[in-house]
Amino acid sequence: PTSRPNVVVFFTDQQRFDTTGVHGSKLGLTPNFDRLAKQGTHLVNNFTCQPVCGPARSCLQTGLHATNTNVLKNGSPMKKGLRTIAHHFNDAGYHTAYYGKWHLSPIHRGPVSEEYRGGYQSWLASNTLEFTSDAFETHLWDEHNQEHVFPGYRVDALTDAAIRHIDQRSKEPDPFFLFISYIEPHHQNHRDDYPAPTGYEDDYADAPRPPDLQALGGSSPQHWPGYCGMIKR
Repeated sequence: PTSRPNVVVFFTDQQRFDTTGVHGSKLGLTPNFDRLAKQGTHLVNNFTCQPVCGPARSCLQTGLHATNTNVLKNGSPMKKGLRTIAHHFNDAGYHTAYYGKWHLSPIHRGPVSEEYRGGYQSWLASNTLEFTSDAFETHLWDEHNQEHVFPGYRVDALTDAAIRHIDQRSKEPDPFFLFISYIEPHHQNHRDDYPAPTGYEDDYADAPRPPDLQALGGSSPQHWPGYCGMIKR
């Protein structure tokens, strides 16, 4: 119903650039991403000003360096009152929503208080999703601080919730901005595992590892199949 474009941001966590077909992977993990990259505008070279999760997220949300956001390390809360992407879209008449992992609040478990939500109007998220959920048990909190527990594989649960939001907002006259922050393919912290859906890890049991992982050794032979399975899903 609106002539202005709706905007959806898909954000993955700990995904290597070379797991995508357009960046050289032969494993076929990201067919839809590859199609969008070929049909749209593909920014081949992108660089983060922070290599750590929380600080990088604060920079992405605000356009500021981490020295200006107060998020100098994981676990540090973002400075209150900073303007984020959401504020700019709010000012332009968009309905803004954030779904998934946030990692910019001082409270790591339970709901994120409104003052730390970065100005997003709708909210279905967890500050540290890797600690408040597991691969097949997803716990998220909405803008009213109500907890929601979703069955099924975590990335599916978050995607289904996002689809429901898009369906709802598509009936409204105003355009929407939706930021979906997946935890996948981030490892599951408490058990040091990359839990793919049933059967997916087996599909990549013999998948070749990138040269740097082969050179480093470590646990990559154990984790690579599950990691690939998470990306494929």
